[in-house]
Amino acid sequence: MKPWQAVKSFFLSFERRELAWFGILSIAALAARFGFAPLKGNEYDMGAFSNWASGARPFAFFGFYSFFDHPHLSFPNYALYFPVLALMGPIAQVATVSGRVLLKTPAIIGDVFLAGIVFCAAKPRWRLPAAAFVLFNPAVWYVSAIFGQTDSLHAAFMALAALFAAKNKYRGAWLMLAIAVFFKIQAVAILPLIFALNFKASGFKKMIVDLLPAAVVAGLMSLPYMIVSSPAIIWRSFQGTFSMYPQVTFNAWNPWYLLCMAYGHWISDAATVFGISYKTIGVGAFILAAVAIAVALPKRPERSLFFAAAAAMCLAFFMLPTEMHERYAYPFIPMIAVVLGEAPFVAAAGVVVSLAIFFDINFVQPMPIWNVSFVHTVRGCTAWSAVFVAAFIAYLVWYFRRAAFAKRGERDRLMAE
Repeated sequence: MKPWQAVKSFFLSFERRELAWFGILSIAALAARFGFAPLKGNEYDMGAFSNWASGARPFAFFGFYSFFDHPHLSFPNYALYFPVLALMGPIAQVATVSGRVLLKTPAIIGDVFLAGIVFCAAKPRWRLPAAAFVLFNPAVWYVSAIFGQTDSLHAAFMALAALFAAKNKYRGAWLMLAIAVFFKIQAVAILPLIFALNFKASGFKKMIVDLLPAAVVAGLMSLPYMIVSSPAIIWRSFQGTFSMYPQVTFNAWNPWYLLCMAYGHWISDAATVFGISYKTIGVGAFILAAVAIAVALPKRPERSLFFAAAAAMCLAFFMLPTEMHERYAYPFIPMIAVVLGEAPFVAAAGVVVSLAIFFDINFVQPMPIWNVSFVHTVRGCTAWSAVFVAAFIAYLVWYFRRAAFAKRGERDRLMAE
């Protein structure tokens, strides 16, 4: 099938009314976002983007990992975003209204792209509600239109990777995940899930073959940076990714935040308990959770169950390791959006967690002009952190029960055959 025929066939698989409504919702969401875009946003992050855009003369961005001494410049974070900033150039000035709008535009467009992927991944009955959940989710529009960060970009390719994996198209899944990681390395949150499913379905040798296109693309994306900055600098920058913020939490409302509140101060993740560092405990806890989430899946899970597993993995990534930021739970939103119709509990979990993410982000970046933080006291932050943790535990319980039911069904089918 020719490419244009494939595109035509894809769009014909949806009802015209559905596409029309998705278009209307997207236009409304874009209008609202661009209405907020002139606001100043996060001074630190927006200032960094503005400086990088100004300094990114043609192809000079390939040297960013050696030219600039900045904690965010940890390879491969933003490797695919630097060319975008280079195209914007010096006009992307955070000090001007037009500059701020320009800097926020890629992420705002990314919101619609992300909603479109969710629209395609959800079951027909839930396509529009799922897309609307992303388009009008307070955490999503606040990050792009006010905060000024780019989380929608890596989350969109994470959702694409999950969609390919759910269709047993693992080469596409690894390729999309590689692109996601080159926008933000936190996209590795769903790597264990794709790895486990690919291994279950194909075996080790076939999985290596499936990985090769993504490895080649990752190498090609890395090559210009390595040539300009040298492999040694890129490797040092990559290592810095894992020690940028050596605290158990960096304003992320997770169990580590509750620990800090109990002690009354921030805690270094190098501190130890029974001779084991908090960082090691966090990594170990995530590995155990990731293995449990992946093992619980049947060999060939239906699409909604795979996205439910991806949502669990994204939330576990935010809750268990140390050095988490307030925005690192963001990819949970598109993953849970795909399965909102599974059960009333799932919809409730999606709403509660979305509110917790929004309040957490808003606490770090108050609403500009009015300087409003909806949760602004230590007691309030602690309470919402507890709600966040309780929602995580409750969602895991639901997921494991749902996965066990699906596994029994798969086993019964095999026995019947």
